[in-house]
Amino acid sequence: MLRLVAGRIVAGIILTLLLTLATYAVFFRVPVDPAVYASPEGTQEERAAIRQELGLDEPLLEQWGQFAWRLGTEADLGTSLLNAPDAEARAPVRSILAEALPPTISLVLGGFVLTLLLAVPLGMLAALRPRSLLDRSVLAVAVLGVVLHPFIVGLLLHALADRTGIVRGGGYCPIRGEAIDIVGPGQVGSCGGGADWVSRMWLPWITFAVFFLPLYTRMSRARFLDNLDQLYVRTARAKGASERQILFKHVSRNALGPIAAMLAVDVATVVTAAIYIETVFGLPGVGRLVASNLGGSTGYDLHVLVGIVVLVTFAITAANLFSDLTLRALDPRVRTGRGAN
Repeated sequence: MLRLVAGRIVAGIILTLLLTLATYAVFFRVPVDPAVYASPEGTQEERAAIRQELGLDEPLLEQWGQFAWRLGTEADLGTSLLNAPDAEARAPVRSILAEALPPTISLVLGGFVLTLLLAVPLGMLAALRPRSLLDRSVLAVAVLGVVLHPFIVGLLLHALADRTGIVRGGGYCPIRGEAIDIVGPGQVGSCGGGADWVSRMWLPWITFAVFFLPLYTRMSRARFLDNLDQLYVRTARAKGASERQILFKHVSRNALGPIAAMLAVDVATVVTAAIYIETVFGLPGVGRLVASNLGGSTGYDLHVLVGIVVLVTFAITAANLFSDLTLRALDPRVRTGRGAN
């Protein structure tokens, strides 16, 4: 167990270093000067001073090395390059990410819960009646969901909600803490608390679930079909176990393990989906932060982008460790090192 945890941590550190170095290398190939965005009206001398202050005039490896040292010794991600020309007014990247995390965490956790609540029962029912009308219908819906883009689904749901008035305006409301001010088209006042949180998150959750549901439904069906044909199931039936006992006591544990592993694999895909969903519904999360800091109109903030890379890498490492531990807990064959058959 300790070897597994240590191995995942070391792999996460190496992955973080490689990805942040690649981000610095790509940034140096982008024909853009952050000093121009930090001081749009500044003179050449003022912009040169900003570049020197931010260390942007130093070689690539030296800049990356300084960042890696600060990250390892102080857990410091630096300050935003585009926040303000005055160094004292620039926001720390950690505070920017801390503000963007709650909407994204709400979207991802709620979306995945909804996805699993739909995908696992649908996959189970399809596996219990293979090649039936129900099975073919589930697969047809899964195929249809593959071709739907989260941006298109989000726009359709948002337009439907606006026309019917069944949902409040976009934006994000915290589930806990003080209410925040909401100002926008048709939105004036403040919001906060569980009811407001759900009212603004359930459409993003549905959009998220539509994007991931086809894959998890087909995976659930395949895993249940595979386990229902195993020798231990036939042995349990021969001993007089009911189908309900077989399904929920034996098959479900072994079928859900690989699905937990898939959650870790999809962490990177979640960021891509979050960019579209948060943009459509006005959620000020990490996905929207990526989009805004990659947009040429607002500038390219290297420090924020590198901070997001570190955050996503940490999430991938944690998700992989969680999936490994979950798989070991659910499937005794993994703990004992035996095969699936």
